[in-house]
Amino acid sequence: MAHYTGRPRFEWDEDGRIMTLLNRFAFIDDEQLVWSVPAMTRVNGASIPKFAWSILGSPFVGRYRKASVVHDWYCDVRTRGWKATHRMFYEAMRTSKVSGAKARIMYAAVYYAGPRWDVAADYNAELAETMSPETYSSLKQVAPAELPEAQPDLTLWHRRETDPGAFEAMCDNFAKKCTTVTDVEAMIEEQLGATE
Repeated sequence: MAHYTGRPRFEWDEDGRIMTLLNRFAFIDDEQLVWSVPAMTRVNGASIPKFAWSILGSPFVGRYRKASVVHDWYCDVRTRGWKATHRMFYEAMRTSKVSGAKARIMYAAVYYAGPRWDVAADYNAELAETMSPETYSSLKQVAPAELPEAQPDLTLWHRRETDPGAFEAMCDNFAKKCTTVTDVEAMIEEQLGATE
């Protein structure tokens, strides 16, 4: 059964937009794959498309906060495929007791307009480089080496051109007509266009 280990604690950066995770925590999915997030990870909720915030709320409020932290980290470090990462986000939301309807809409937003792994990662890239590949599938916390200064000019994710209005018009369908993430993917591909 999917579950979290640890309880995340955060500190807001002075800009009021980025939070730093003060302790490691992890999500273990139904297949028992560990999605571990190290201490000192910086998150800003950007893995959830901003246009969806007006529909669903900020990634830092509500039951999907833990899921959004894990999603942000794996969207930055890109050690697993984007589809697997977005599907983990859905499963983590359901584990956090987000309703099925809301989780499907959130999943639709990241599947439709979420990040792809085709450009340089943001400020968590330096932290990721200090960790061995085994760390990503382990619950063991590894102390990071001395981190270089973040490079604020790095390009964030590329997003495909999207139509927020068309997406919003379909939210009711994602909630009521879809029962699985596969249904959501098929509806997006059919009505909003291919995502690859």
